[in-house]
Amino acid sequence: MKNFNFWTLLISGMFVFASCDNDDNPNGNGNVPQAVLDAFESQYGDTRANWSVKDGYAIAQFSENNGDATAWYALDKGSDAWSMTKTEEPISSLPEAITTAIESSAYATWDRDQTVDVLERNNAEKLYVIEVKNGGVEVDLYYTEAGVMISETVDSDGKENDYTGYLPQTPAAGIDSWIESNFPGAKIVDIDVESNGTEVEIIHDNMKHEILFDKQENWMQTKTEYGSRNVPEVVRTFINNSADYRNYEIDDVDKYTTPDNVYYSVELEGSNHHKENIYLNEQGEQISRPIGDINTGGGSEGTISGIDNVLETKYPGYRITDREHDDGVIEIEIRHDGRDKEVYFTRDEAWIYTNYDIRSSALPEAVKSTLNSEFGENSYWDEDSECYETPQGTFYEVEVYDEIDVLLNESGEILRIDD
Repeated sequence: MKNFNFWTLLISGMFVFASCDNDDNPNGNGNVPQAVLDAFESQYGDTRANWSVKDGYAIAQFSENNGDATAWYALDKGSDAWSMTKTEEPISSLPEAITTAIESSAYATWDRDQTVDVLERNNAEKLYVIEVKNGGVEVDLYYTEAGVMISETVDSDGKENDYTGYLPQTPAAGIDSWIESNFPGAKIVDIDVESNGTEVEIIHDNMKHEILFDKQENWMQTKTEYGSRNVPEVVRTFINNSADYRNYEIDDVDKYTTPDNVYYSVELEGSNHHKENIYLNEQGEQISRPIGDINTGGGSEGTISGIDNVLETKYPGYRITDREHDDGVIEIEIRHDGRDKEVYFTRDEAWIYTNYDIRSSALPEAVKSTLNSEFGENSYWDEDSECYETPQGTFYEVEVYDEIDVLLNESGEILRIDD
């Protein structure tokens, strides 16, 4: 239910993200370097293109195989100028592995756009972008050719994606060397340089790995995503033999490898959509939640500079339990007032929102009053409820009748119903 919450709030306009970009600067071919024109001709022959220059790239827009295409060429790369080409293809051309992956995902029943965007990239993983819709929610799904999901991106502004965030990048020499030594032949998906280090997403042996390095290019952690399809045998064996969890379904498995530790984070779902997270060591034995290199003694030590003020002001006495970076979003998991809370920040360290589970009995009286009058007093008791604290206010999503998600503000006004 958590993913729906975040999408709902985004579509409802409760989260406002502002960005600034340079306008395209149209240029005639005479202003585009000859090396770029030669590179384009070697790929696409005498195809006519409209050119523009932006952020260090010459951009060609043209028609390819009866569909629109866009190609990016780095202005400073000479004969190796080509960086990425986006083409439109019918959804019927999707590789079977991607179709199979979607059919077995949470998006199986969502409506799919009849065209997909294909991103071919210089020395980087080829990506397929499929737009799916459910009511007013639109999500772009990024898959590799082998059917590995890279990311899920909510279309919150209705604008066409220019995909510049997926232009191929070259990691620093020390990072590049480490990846080649430990994951030979890996394809880079994305590189995210933060103030405290670098995160590199790669595909190796048809699996996604997120690798963290510190500012000195020293390896800190590798996260390997198994999902629910190729669950490691030690994890499956533990679940099958466990009196506590044998009736749970495995939703997701991630493997974390650090210089000092190897463990699995396993997300389970039981009856009534009850969620449970457990942790196993490399031998498949249950362990307490590892905390890695994050200080958990209280206070803000171990957080990223600039985030401290939000945590100290909003959640005094908090204790950090985990920290992650994904697609430019910083997630800090904390323990506060007896609850596990997930606090999200932009890469510029601006607070986006905070999410946590809440008991039905702890919902505001105005929220309970609305639910009682609209659905009945017993419709939501002991069901899943979540709270979202945002700069625009506090919101609650409550599951009623074990099948309907209702989003309300703290005054009890119903904002959205999804069944």
